[in-house]
Amino acid sequence: MSDQTPPPPAEEPGVDVEVVVPQALSAGVYANGFTCWYNRTDFTVDFLVYLPAEPGAVKSDGPVMRQPVQVVSRVKFPPALIFRLMQTLNDAMSNYERQFGHITHLGE
Repeated sequence: MSDQTPPPPAEEPGVDVEVVVPQALSAGVYANGFTCWYNRTDFTVDFLVYLPAEPGAVKSDGPVMRQPVQVVSRVKFPPALIFRLMQTLNDAMSNYERQFGHITHLGE
């Protein structure tokens, strides 16, 4: 057995991350809703746009309105990334409120 200690691991050099947005995605898409679902391997977030409501079927208790909703983007995340997403959104909301004031929650 050797009494020499191994050298400390070399520090990794700094990494500059450069985000590249393809031209086709640069304008982004508008969403006024979202839903989230998951399975063992993925969390899926669907970003939605509510389309104009229209009359639907007539039921015994009266007419029913039909609310179409269109998925405009779907993003899948590995489970390990969800906490990072939540933290990033929380930080962004805090920064937004510091800069622009309180965000009014839906229903307020």
